[in-house]
Amino acid sequence: MRSATRSVVDTISELPCNVLDGILGCLPLKDAVKTSILSRDWRYKWVTRQELEFDYQFFVTYASNEQAKAIIYQVLLLHKGPILKFSLGGSNLTIYPDIDHWILFLSKKNVQEFTLCGNGLNNRYHLPSHFFTLHHLRHLKVDRCSFHPPPGFKGFEKLINLDLHFVTFDPAILRNLIFRCPLLERLILGWCTNFDTLEIDAPNLKCFYFRGNSKSICFKNAPKLEKLIVHLNSRVSMFASPVCSNSTKFFCHMPCLMQLDISGHLLEYLTMGGLAENHLTALNNVKSFNVRAMFFRSIKHVSGVIYLITSFPKLQKLTIECGMKSEAVEPVVQYLQDQSSLCGAVKLLQKVHINMFRGLEVEMEFLRLILASAPVLEEISTWNHEHFLCLSGREIMDEMKQYQRASPNVKFIVG
Repeated sequence: MRSATRSVVDTISELPCNVLDGILGCLPLKDAVKTSILSRDWRYKWVTRQELEFDYQFFVTYASNEQAKAIIYQVLLLHKGPILKFSLGGSNLTIYPDIDHWILFLSKKNVQEFTLCGNGLNNRYHLPSHFFTLHHLRHLKVDRCSFHPPPGFKGFEKLINLDLHFVTFDPAILRNLIFRCPLLERLILGWCTNFDTLEIDAPNLKCFYFRGNSKSICFKNAPKLEKLIVHLNSRVSMFASPVCSNSTKFFCHMPCLMQLDISGHLLEYLTMGGLAENHLTALNNVKSFNVRAMFFRSIKHVSGVIYLITSFPKLQKLTIECGMKSEAVEPVVQYLQDQSSLCGAVKLLQKVHINMFRGLEVEMEFLRLILASAPVLEEISTWNHEHFLCLSGREIMDEMKQYQRASPNVKFIVG
């Protein structure tokens, strides 16, 4: 039995180094280290592993942070060669001086992907100055830290993905950071610093996610932006330009946009300053539109959504989360009834999904308008908890089937 095991080990040992590194890289770090007991030749094969992940699963296998910390030091001290990916995360990650030491070690290892996440950080951890010398970074994810680059910081010239959650910084620092990351393609900002004006100047940006507070949002330069997800948490009280509506200013510099997801108070922000008479040509390529807002509560909001929908000549998928409250909506119902169709604006629309659907008259009128306007519509689906429905699923389906339909083959799904 022992000789058979030795034979298998010897066979694997003869594989090229890059193949062995790939095999060891697929194993959890703890298991990769255990391969050192296979034979004398395997004792230090794991030390060239290019990906080190000390994540939540790593920390829970040890009785205390002190034990986990000792293992991390041992791994780093024995490690040889570059470390392309380094991940550190734990629910009780409060060992700040040690994190500083580990980052200093990494500054000499050509790290390309760095992740630091932990509920225990609580924004009390300040990223050390040597963190900003990781010039080879391509992917950066940081959670619950303070982000303040030293004077003379020239950015991360190779950075492609930047993901910041609950990170505090001066808004001017973010603007400068984005400007100094010329290759940036993906930017995520979740519940970070509050902004007066969130300004995005990123010529290669393809995906932007924002969830938080800002009085205004300005896309100064985003010619390659394809996916935009924005949840504006706070109400906005901004003086609207008498010359140009917010929606025109917001979308004018993103001609490649294909997926738009808006929620919170962003719809309210976009309708400030009124809606432009002409549709927004910058939105000609949008194929997927997701709106999560109580937009049925006023004519201003529902007209804003319809205005956006009619600005998407290539729209194929529409998703809506109603969040409807039991308030007076008669003017909105009348407004929707006055719209005979969407003037050929949804010629390519194939699927419509409405979440938190109750079967209220205003919701049914909106579906009537969609059905009358979409010639290639394939499916309308709705979902809500059964006890929130004003009508039964069968009643909703029967009523929708009575509406005039531009598409003869629509499938109705009531969940």
